[in-house]
Amino acid sequence: MPIDPRVEEPIRDVLEKVIRREYQETGEIIETLGERRTAECLSLCLRVAGYIVIDICGHRWPTDSELRRLAQLMSENDLGFELPETDAYDFLARAALGFEPLAAVFPDREKAGSVPILTTASLLVAYRPDGQHWWEYLDVIEGGLEEAAPLSQAAFPAAFLLARRAHTLVESQDPAGRTGPASL
Repeated sequence: MPIDPRVEEPIRDVLEKVIRREYQETGEIIETLGERRTAECLSLCLRVAGYIVIDICGHRWPTDSELRRLAQLMSENDLGFELPETDAYDFLARAALGFEPLAAVFPDREKAGSVPILTTASLLVAYRPDGQHWWEYLDVIEGGLEEAAPLSQAAFPAAFLLARRAHTLVESQDPAGRTGPASL
């Protein structure tokens, strides 16, 4: 199932503005989206962030200590915004990978809207494969999400098996030559 361009384009614009430190323009883009489209954009951030975490953890589900280390690194990002470690952890552990609704994780609407965007932008910049622009990494991620979306329940065990096999083949190497911190 393809990602709706009415969601993809604005979230890419928002991520680019955050990465460029053009925060006022970020707010302006979000205001024009409306509540429903904003929720869809935040949902895409959840999936992108979850994908990145699984990708950098060697295509396996991360441990709690890995998530805590990632949250610490996200809070120390150099993108010019403040992302508290607890917010980054809650977003990754409870929302992106724990599948709790954003409103339950962040009752404060402002945090529910900003933390997914800030965390996703930070992950894209810090953990893109060497030599790859964050935009290109996002293309890869979205392509993977689109390929996986139509999988049937019967295909899940095969996907897990193939992912584990691929992980075993590259276990002795850094999976993608990350630009960010090498170990969690």
